[in-house]
Amino acid sequence: MRIALLHTNDAHNRWNEAFVAQLRELKAQHNALLLDSGDCIRSGNIGIPLRPEPAWDWMRQAGYDAITIGNREFHITAGGFLAKTRGAPCPLLCANIRPKQPDTPLPVQPVWRTEHQGVRVAVLGLTVPMVTPRMKTAALSAYLFDSPIEAAKRWLPRLRPEADLLIALTHIGVSQDRLLAEACPELDLILGGHSHTPISPPEQVNGVWMSQSPPFCKGATLLRLERHGARWTLDGAPCP
Repeated sequence: MRIALLHTNDAHNRWNEAFVAQLRELKAQHNALLLDSGDCIRSGNIGIPLRPEPAWDWMRQAGYDAITIGNREFHITAGGFLAKTRGAPCPLLCANIRPKQPDTPLPVQPVWRTEHQGVRVAVLGLTVPMVTPRMKTAALSAYLFDSPIEAAKRWLPRLRPEADLLIALTHIGVSQDRLLAEACPELDLILGGHSHTPISPPEQVNGVWMSQSPPFCKGATLLRLERHGARWTLDGAPCP
């Protein structure tokens, strides 16, 4: 059982034609799933774009399959959150966010599932908590965040039986990724972002593989995985 993944993070809207063409070529060459760990767009945490973010069109051209939102994609108001995510080219993920009111629109989903090259893949999105119940901004926010590790603990027992490859696509930083690996050995792979700390080659923590790519569209990571028994071996190659 084999599969290839292509991963980016923290582009901060530094997309360019050469980088996108390289991603598109690598995705096709290796028949890879293309995943991103957030902070794709230009807007800051407070700004609301008047038109769809240009990053979404670049990512559509590259052929992204799933994206976990970062802090740049989030906004405390429903209108702002919808404006920032409008035009996204593929599913946006975050399992540790919840609306305060049941009728508030939520432009993300917790998990993305697919079958690729005969491999059942489940991708769980986790994001740095932007507004927690104890923060003063909670009164103004339409959304609240739970602990990403606690959210993972709730989801993984459901996902593990149905997935050959279980991935956490995270925007919580490398330190929290390591804590996630320690707390959740059910995971096969953590693809991270937020801390701008590339991990090359990938490292293994508590039996869980971890990788993070260079920020600002300075590189991507191609990961080739092969399953032996219950575990996956991994070959990660940087793509400058």
